Amino acid sequence: MSQLVRRQSQLAGILYLVTHVTSVTAVIAYGGGVVRAGVALEFVLALGCLGTGVLLWVLLQAHGPARAASFALLRTLEAAVIVAGALPMLAAALAGTTVDGASAAMHTAAFLLGQGLVISVNTVILGWLLWDARAVPRALAALGMAGGVVVLVSNGLQLAGAIPLNGVVAAIAAVPVFGFEIWFAVWLIAVGVRPDRGIRTAHAADAVVG
Repeated sequence: MSQLVRRQSQLAGILYLVTHVTSVTAVIAYGGGVVRAGVALEFVLALGCLGTGVLLWVLLQAHGPARAASFALLRTLEAAVIVAGALPMLAAALAGTTVDGASAAMHTAAFLLGQGLVISVNTVILGWLLWDARAVPRALAALGMAGGVVVLVSNGLQLAGAIPLNGVVAAIAAVPVFGFEIWFAVWLIAVGVRPDRGIRTAHAADAVVG
């Protein structure tokens, strides 16, 4: 592994951890009524999503260009949705008014779309690529694929009204993806991706996708 790849892997891992910290602290800030802080944290979260998308595209495009590009594009979409959901909250904060029901509903909808549906699909794609490329331990890649499917089902049930929005069931369903991203972040920082394994298999899968 070259020094450049090592540094890119470490930066990607750090940004993954940044997205976790900011996503959790943004919820805490909003819950405490500190709206401006919540918005600022979500903007940092969006930047972290963009950064991980670009860096993992750079690191994994040799393994599977179609899936690496799909992941980067979905990560960009996730960042855009996060910003879109934060803008009504920012408008309320700048106007010095309380967050009304419409703004809160838009923020919740953006959360379900960006950090629910989009993240579930791109986690499945990432896990699948990591599995074929053997860039990380197989258990880690499998956790990503399985966790993404669980979150996708959970969000579908929430949108259908079958389970409460952001309730206990939804929180439990998010645990596998949370575990995957933390494990993946630590792996990227401590070890990095293995860029020279499984490339032939991954390219064959991308040919089918394309």
